[in-house]
Amino acid sequence: MSGSAGAAPLIASFPAAGAGSTSLAWLTPIAAARGAQHLPLATPSSTAEFHSGRWLDAVVDAVGGAAGRTGADSVVLVGHSMGGLAALLAARALRADFPVGVLGINPPCPDAEGRIPTMSASDDAEIARILGGDGFPAELLDDEELLAEVADGVRADAEVADELAVRVAGMGDVGPLCVLATRGDAFIGVRHCLRWRERSRSGLDLIEADGSHMLTGTPGHILERAVDSVVASVRRDVAWRS
Repeated sequence: MSGSAGAAPLIASFPAAGAGSTSLAWLTPIAAARGAQHLPLATPSSTAEFHSGRWLDAVVDAVGGAAGRTGADSVVLVGHSMGGLAALLAARALRADFPVGVLGINPPCPDAEGRIPTMSASDDAEIARILGGDGFPAELLDDEELLAEVADGVRADAEVADELAVRVAGMGDVGPLCVLATRGDAFIGVRHCLRWRERSRSGLDLIEADGSHMLTGTPGHILERAVDSVVASVRRDVAWRS
């Protein structure tokens, strides 16, 4: 591990299904204000990429390379929705080399069988209803061809999320976890996020806030507070190890 006790952590992120990197673009200025680098990462592109191990290997290589370039001695992983599941799996792989903190934003908590709220079997109309409720442009949802394309992508991402959830369910204790849960998320609500208390024996830091699934209406200072909470936890870990 490189870096010093005062080095800024590397802040890496995994987006929500279908959002690309846009759902976490706000992390870039927050990281910069703290002297840190924001490294956007991808969730698995397919179930095959996930099960082959290629995705996790690429994540470990990308984080290790970025930490080496910046001198970071710790890592904060931020995951939005299914990205939260990806962050938990990546954290387990990275903890041999770095103190790692995880912030999950509206992350679905798997039950004992690994099941989560999912759209993998939803038809186009159901997906349109859910997306419309979160502010997705109505003109796109009203176009049948565009909706079909969007829905196909959502279902494909959801199939990957289902597999991530099964793997997370098999982890047992997921370790320390901070969860930001927004009250306006009709698909993965605050009550569902509270279930992470059963999976984080080290302690769940739950921050409840206004806003939709895609964080529309969530105050900026709440986002900063959530990031700072995890940064503080990894700084304590670095100090303890030094």
